[in-house]
Amino acid sequence: MFMKYIAMYRKYILPFIILSSVALPSGAQSIDPTVEVSRTYRGKMIEVHKPMFEMQVPDSVSQFDLDFDYSVFESPYKGSYEFIPYLQNMKPQPDAWSGRRFFLRAGAGYPLHPVFDLVWSPDLKGKFRMSVYATHRSYVGRYRGIVPVLDDASGSMVLDSPSSGAPASSWSGYDMLTRAGVEGAVNWDKGVFSFDVGYRGLATKDTLTTRGYNALEASLRVSSKDASDRHFLYDVSLSYRYGADNLDYGGLLSGSRSLDGHELVLGASVGQAFSSAHRFVVDVDADFASYSSAFGTYAGRLALTPRYVIDKGRWNVDLGVMLSVLYGGGENGLLPVAQDTRKGQYVYPDISIGYEIIRSYLEVYADIGGGDRTGMYSDLIGRSHFVHPLYTLGSGTPLLDNTVERVSGAVGFRGNISSRFSYDLKAGYRNFANAPLFSVVSSPSGLAGGFFTALGYAGYQMFYASLDYGWDSADFSIDGNFTYRSTDIPDIGVIQSVSSISANSSMAFFAPAAFSGDVRAVYNWRRRIYIGADCDFSLARESSLCRIGGYADLGLYLEFRAARLFSFWLRGGNLLNMTVQHTPMYAESGINFTAGICLNL
Repeated sequence: MFMKYIAMYRKYILPFIILSSVALPSGAQSIDPTVEVSRTYRGKMIEVHKPMFEMQVPDSVSQFDLDFDYSVFESPYKGSYEFIPYLQNMKPQPDAWSGRRFFLRAGAGYPLHPVFDLVWSPDLKGKFRMSVYATHRSYVGRYRGIVPVLDDASGSMVLDSPSSGAPASSWSGYDMLTRAGVEGAVNWDKGVFSFDVGYRGLATKDTLTTRGYNALEASLRVSSKDASDRHFLYDVSLSYRYGADNLDYGGLLSGSRSLDGHELVLGASVGQAFSSAHRFVVDVDADFASYSSAFGTYAGRLALTPRYVIDKGRWNVDLGVMLSVLYGGGENGLLPVAQDTRKGQYVYPDISIGYEIIRSYLEVYADIGGGDRTGMYSDLIGRSHFVHPLYTLGSGTPLLDNTVERVSGAVGFRGNISSRFSYDLKAGYRNFANAPLFSVVSSPSGLAGGFFTALGYAGYQMFYASLDYGWDSADFSIDGNFTYRSTDIPDIGVIQSVSSISANSSMAFFAPAAFSGDVRAVYNWRRRIYIGADCDFSLARESSLCRIGGYADLGLYLEFRAARLFSFWLRGGNLLNMTVQHTPMYAESGINFTAGICLNL
């Protein structure tokens, strides 16, 4: 089953979309738009921080009436760039839950892209439901050698894989992500309690560095149900992660070092519904992170957001204001600069207004927002698996810093046509005092033969327009996004004489691509043979030192369901054999094929 749009608009997109085109900006309270090549994030700050890592059961599930209709097309493999793995797509169904479920998806290919998903949900009596899950995504093989290449047409330097005979050569590495755990929920007449306890592991290797990140995660959540027009509302969650990252600096620093830390996030929404149309809610967010060894620092955030919500007739009005404080301290450890030092502005708007021009079919809306976010290590390596403290030593910038969005605004309209075609078209403005950006460092005597990439932080402004779209019918589905951006990031210019382990270096930030997008489509013949395609594309990303060329990452799928419970699948990726740098200077070898089986018992 292909990813579907909910009527009126897509409410959920995977929290960390696969890094395949530049991030989609959104309206109120969206954070960190450009650090990933295609990260799409929507939501208010309460959704950003609560919970810190996503529960596998959707928040809307209250009765655990789930339909496990798996297909390879739900999560086509695009590399292991997503730190929160695509595990399962359970969705509420009107039918009663029918008992035991077992799902297995496994596959491999060339170059090596192992794929493994397992979900077991035993048939339990009463109101308690649980699932045991495990998932793995990885790439093991050759990466293309990326070097500065002179573009004769424009006269600029391009980070690219040169033609045969050039000095750069491919190199062997890997990027492996594993997660396993137990989740469950108990529901009663007035509320739902859910939990998720599990393990997350990430292992990477490039030409200089290796990492082995292992984390224990646990989250709890309890929320009320809308039992009547007048009732007390509550939704409280607590998430904790302990992670240890064993880092090797490739002999440039003596020995291997371990970076471990605790990350805690508390989120709560409490309030009173005065009637079906009026309610008052207070959102409380508190997070805390403490790290040892290389960082030796701690940081956190405390935010309070009172909101008054009116949902009456064709109007939906959410009026709020966020009061937020960022704090931190401690020693710098091995790093040359302090971490998480950026302060916010304390007060941010949180306003959303919508009006249904045609009930259930067309809505116009406007959002005004802003916000801040604590820089956490798990978020950092989620943005790029290959981010490493060694490269931060070379750039002289913080490895972790807080994101501060002064203000954002968006206007748009969304709706559907005949409940088949869904769309969300909007335009907006965002102003960041500080946000993470990929950067390039020129260091002739340094780390990577002249250039290496790092993660830096800068303030900038952005104007954007975007279209989310989707069509869904019994036999054919399509969805995707187109986004245009204009930023002043190139105007920041080159920072000369960066303090680093290599002298006479310079650094510049990459701007997001002016235009990027993605499209995925699937056709099924009698729900037995599925044929699908996807393409993520992006124009070039510019900086004051060099640029990263555009790309189109084309994939094709085929799935044959031999029986209702069993199917074979095949996927080909990067069929145009382009140099696709989701993370700058990291590009897998090229065309790849993955094949496997699905069991749904």
